[in-house]
Amino acid sequence: MAYPVHAQDDSSTNAPSEGGHHHGGMNFLTADQKAELKAAHDKAIAADPSLATQEQQLKADHKDGQKPTEEQMAAFKAFRQKMDAAMVAADANVAPILAEIKAHHHHGGPDGAGGPPPSDQ
Repeated sequence: MAYPVHAQDDSSTNAPSEGGHHHGGMNFLTADQKAELKAAHDKAIAADPSLATQEQQLKADHKDGQKPTEEQMAAFKAFRQKMDAAMVAADANVAPILAEIKAHHHHGGPDGAGGPPPSDQ
């Protein structure tokens, strides 16, 4: 489950905020899904406060509005994998929501410029 972290306010979930990644935000999620993600995010950070430090550093590094470097993208990907795993450990019910986010954000959504995400077949 890897997608970049973009600058968000301090009340954000693991996923990009409204108007975040590809300017699509989380509009495709229900309010309940967003709340579940936020709760899992908060539990993950409570269980491992270093996640909050990493998240804030990644946000700070990206606030300049410039395109992320390859190194930053690799750091984003590693963080996303770590945060997603921590969130699923905190609440297994978020796994399908994270999968939905990944599918939706794959280059603009399932029918976006990048086409559908690779299948697991």
